[in-house]
Amino acid sequence: MSKTARTSHYFKTGSLRYPGLPAIRLLPGTPFYDRQRDMNIFLLSQDADSMLYNFRKAAGLPTHGAKPMQGWDADECKLKGHTTGHYMSGLALAYAATGDVKFKNKLDYIVAGLAECQSAFASMEGIKPGFLSAYSEEQFDLLEQGTPYPEIWAPYYTLDKIMSGLLDAYDLADNKQALEILSPLGDWVYARLSRLTDEARCKMWDTYIAGEYGCMIVTMVRLYRLTGKTEHLEAAKLFDNPVLFDQMEAGRDGLDGMHANQHIPQIMGALELYRETGEERYYAIAQHFEEIVIAHHCYAIGGTGEQERFRAADSECSLLTESTAESCASYNMLRLTSGLYRYTADPVLMAYFENTLFNHILASFSHSPDGGTTYFMPLEPGSCRHYDTEDENSCCHGTGMETRYRYMQQIFSYRMLNTDELLQIELPIPAALDDDEKLHMEFTDDGILTVTADAEMKRQIAIRIPAWAADEQSTSARNAEKHSADSIIYEGRPDAEIKDGYLVLGDRLAKGESVSLRLPFKLRLNTAPSDSRYSYLSWGPYLLAALSDRKELISPPDIKAMKPAELMSAPDSDISRGVFRCGDTVYLPFYMADTQACHLYYHK
Repeated sequence: MSKTARTSHYFKTGSLRYPGLPAIRLLPGTPFYDRQRDMNIFLLSQDADSMLYNFRKAAGLPTHGAKPMQGWDADECKLKGHTTGHYMSGLALAYAATGDVKFKNKLDYIVAGLAECQSAFASMEGIKPGFLSAYSEEQFDLLEQGTPYPEIWAPYYTLDKIMSGLLDAYDLADNKQALEILSPLGDWVYARLSRLTDEARCKMWDTYIAGEYGCMIVTMVRLYRLTGKTEHLEAAKLFDNPVLFDQMEAGRDGLDGMHANQHIPQIMGALELYRETGEERYYAIAQHFEEIVIAHHCYAIGGTGEQERFRAADSECSLLTESTAESCASYNMLRLTSGLYRYTADPVLMAYFENTLFNHILASFSHSPDGGTTYFMPLEPGSCRHYDTEDENSCCHGTGMETRYRYMQQIFSYRMLNTDELLQIELPIPAALDDDEKLHMEFTDDGILTVTADAEMKRQIAIRIPAWAADEQSTSARNAEKHSADSIIYEGRPDAEIKDGYLVLGDRLAKGESVSLRLPFKLRLNTAPSDSRYSYLSWGPYLLAALSDRKELISPPDIKAMKPAELMSAPDSDISRGVFRCGDTVYLPFYMADTQACHLYYHK
C-alpha cells in the first residue's frame, strides 16, 4: 500500500463526508437488496421479550413468559446480552435504511425494557449506580482480578454491544430514553476504570478474549459528543492498549498471534480519538495498522485471520483452512477503512473496501430470511460455508444484523476539491440518494453504470473507476441511446476528465439527465501477491469460485476456454451473468456458491 502523509489537526473533521443513512435506499434487483430484505424479515420476526429475557432475569424482574435465548446468549453462557445490543443496532439501522416504523416500535419497546432493568439494578445491594447488563457485576470484578477466558468472557465486549445499540437507537431512531440510560452507564464505566492503575488496565486489555472490549473507545467518544461530560472522553482514553498501540506508532508489525477481532476495534477507537482530539499519535496508529493488514494479512476476499488470530505476514496461502476470515473482523475492517478514507481519499482504501464487501461480506449472508451469517468463511479446497443463526447467537450472527445496512453510507460521498464540493459515486451498488442532491444510480451485470438526476444538480458528479476496470478503456456518454448488453454504442462523450481515479463530469446534470459509464467486466487469472504459486479468478468486482468437493487444490482453467453457462438450478437468482463452465466444472461468483463445496484458490 502506498504511504500517505500524515494529516494535520486541520483535517481532523475529515475532508470527505458521507450522507446520512436515511437519505439512501437500495434499489431492487441486486444481491445487496435481497440480503437486506431477508434481514428486514428476520428482525421483525424476533420476540422482543426474549431479547430482554436475560436482562430482566438478572435484574429480578418478571420475564413475561418469554423463551430464553440460545447459544452464546443461553442462561449458562457468560457472553449473554451481546445479541440484544446487536439487535437494537440492527433495528435502528433498518429503520434508518427503510423508514418502516415497525422497526422503531420494536426498538422503543426494548429500550423501555432496559430502562426498567437499569432502575431495578440500582435498587439491588452491591450494584454500583448506572450499571446495566444481562448479568451481575461479577465478571467485571473477576476481570480486574486477572481471571482468564473461559472462566469469564469479555464483559466489556458485551457492554459495548449494549451501549452501541442504545447509541444507535438515539442517533438513528430518535429515542431520547436511550440517552437517559447511557449517561449514567458511561459514568459507571469511568468510575470503574479510573480507580485502576495504568498497569492494571494494560494487563486487562492485553488478556486474550477475557479483556476484549470491542469498540468501547468509539462508544465512549460517541457518548461524550452527546453528553459533553469530560469523564466520558477520559473513559475512552482509559481503554488505550499500549501493547498494540506502541508497536503501531513505531511502525512495526507484531500482529502474528494476536486475536484479530479483539484488536481491530481498538484501532477503530484510536482513529475516533484522533477525530475528536486531533492527537497525531492516534492517526499514526490507525494508518499503520490499516497499511500492514491490507498489504500483508488479507486473503483474496479481503478477510483476515485464521482461527480468529492474525498469522505471520504474507502467510495466508499456507493457511487455507475451514477457519479462515472471521466475518466480524472484516465488518470492523470496513468500518476502520471508511473512517480512514475520510482523510485520505486513497483509492487503495476504497478498492479494499469494495473487494471485501463484494467477496466476503456479501458472501457471508445466508440466502434466506433466517438471519444467518458465516462465522468463518472457509477457504479450504472443497469446503462449504455454514451460517450461524439464532440457535448459535454467535458474534458474527450479531454483527450480521448490522452489516447489511452500514455499508450503504459508503455508496455516495461528498468531497471537497479546491473550493467546490463534488458528489462522488464510490461503490457500484444500485441505490437512490434523496439528500441535498437527488439522484439514482443503476449498475447492470454487464458493467453499465448509469447516474440519473432526479432534481437539478447543485454539484458536479465524480464516478470512481474501480481498480478492476481501470486497465480497460472505459467509455462514457451523456444521454446515451438505449443499448444492448453485447453492443454498446454511445453518441459522444461528456465534458469530463479523469482525476485521482474518478471520472469527473465537467458540468452539472439537469433534472432527468443521465450519464452512463461502461466498466468492462473481464475474466482474469490473478497471482496471489504473497505467494506466486497460487492464483484466483475474478470477473469484474467478483471473485469466481469453482464448484468442486475435491479436497486438494486444483489447477485454474484456461480462461480462453471458459464459456458462459446457465445453471439448471442456480443457487441464487441475483445475477444473470458471471456463471461460466470449463469442461465439467462450473465457475460462479463466490457469494453465489452459498453452501455448495467450492474452491477459491488454485495452483498457479
